Amino acid sequence: MTKEDIVRLLRQKQSDRSLRSFAGEIGCSASYLSDIYLGHREPGPKIAAFLGLEKRTTVKTTYEKPVKRRWR
Repeated sequence: MTKEDIVRLLRQKQSDRSLRSFAGEIGCSASYLSDIYLGHREPGPKIAAFLGLEKRTTVKTTYEKPVKRRWR
């Protein structure tokens, strides 16, 4: 799930409530929620828990074959 998907879910749940009252329901500040909406901050554990999601990080590693060097 992308950050955009999370923002979409939050906006759906907020519905026509004010940002301040919705942030209070989540347990975060209105400025933090606004920063998430604007893409300035990442959704944290409180947001994930409110939406019933688990935050996971995926790391992709690649292997590059060493370059053989010729010495002159």
